[in-house]
Amino acid sequence: MTWVLVGLIVPVLIVGGIVFLAVRRGLQMRELCDHGIETVGRISGKRSLSNTGATNRQKKLVYSYTDRKGATHSHTSVVTPEVYEKFDEGDQIEVVYSSIRPEISAPKYLIDQCRKAFGR
Repeated sequence: MTWVLVGLIVPVLIVGGIVFLAVRRGLQMRELCDHGIETVGRISGKRSLSNTGATNRQKKLVYSYTDRKGATHSHTSVVTPEVYEKFDEGDQIEVVYSSIRPEISAPKYLIDQCRKAFGR
């Protein structure tokens, strides 16, 4: 009986966690659209990850930027393969960070897409 409950609860918790992360990032993107400040960051790393047996690799850029108070922040963002290939370590990248919570950021092209989708 205990194993049955665990077998039912674990998938629910996993799905709940995925939904939570998706909603949280969506709210962050909305905050960036509404309260974003543009700056220039620098690519500090590139990651190409694949799931076991997957043919598509997830492309991530790691970048750092400095907010208007002088604090440095770092973020890893999933990007399209085209954007991934466009940048090398050390290159500059346009970034938007939140004026409310400067640790939240995204590459500017994603915010431009978000603003266009919302008609802003």
